[in-house]
Amino acid sequence: MTVKIGDGTVAKNDSVWVQKFDEKFSLRFLCDYTLWSVWNTAYGNEALVSNSPVSLGLGFAYDDLFTLFGVSWDISWDFTMSLFLGSDEESSKIDAFETGLDLFPGKFWIEIWLSYYSGFSVKTEQEGKKVRRFSDLNFFEMYVSALWMLTSKDKFSPRSAYFLDRRQKHSAGSWVFGGRFQGNIVEDPDSLLTFYEGERVLSSIWGNVGYTYTWVLENGFFGNIWLDIGLVYGINNEDEYTVMPQPDFKTAWGYVGKKWSWNIVVEAEYNAFSYKSYWEQKLIVKGGILVVRRF
Repeated sequence: MTVKIGDGTVAKNDSVWVQKFDEKFSLRFLCDYTLWSVWNTAYGNEALVSNSPVSLGLGFAYDDLFTLFGVSWDISWDFTMSLFLGSDEESSKIDAFETGLDLFPGKFWIEIWLSYYSGFSVKTEQEGKKVRRFSDLNFFEMYVSALWMLTSKDKFSPRSAYFLDRRQKHSAGSWVFGGRFQGNIVEDPDSLLTFYEGERVLSSIWGNVGYTYTWVLENGFFGNIWLDIGLVYGINNEDEYTVMPQPDFKTAWGYVGKKWSWNIVVEAEYNAFSYKSYWEQKLIVKGGILVVRRF
């Protein structure tokens, strides 16, 4: 049960666990710092690191966009673009963006995600010295995922911590089940990785299970921890396949107010793929600040 008052506050009622605000529209401001690293046995043990870690972005959210199957669907959309903070004659081309569309029907969280990262560097040995080599290696990733808050019972919403368009009134958590269809395209125009001839395409299907919990603190402050583990089946365009576990961790801490809200999110995702011809690992660690204004 949700009780709303005109100024956006909630009546003191212990049955109210998640507040839905009167304002349907909110504007979102984002700033992210992303460390994207890839290890591949086809090149060696050194990590290829993205040269575009800082990005800025905008987004919006809207409640009750439409009703389907008797359930109200809410929407959120974000777009971030990398900032190019400097260059020299040897540096690689830097071009990176991320965009995501999130839908919230009932206890489900459906996400459509696109990301593109171009411009990497790796430490190599040349004439007995460690030097940094630059490459226009680029990764394009896209996926559709669906998560189900299994035990929320209308007492928990991850949106209160990660989207700031709800207010969690009491500490609560939920088991999470879901899945993902994902596609990755890698292109190496500089032939840094010798086995990349043209494009490498990887298709995968994920199954995830995890748990998330939000602590409600005083004066509008909160903290959340999210941990899930996925089992991934992937196949590349050489018909090589792999089955690997994939852990995912994130945490959010912030404040929800009447009009303005903010959070700090740290998340880490590790992917590993083992094929006949190579072994590849990818680690993405992201720290971000989100500021939301409701209208």
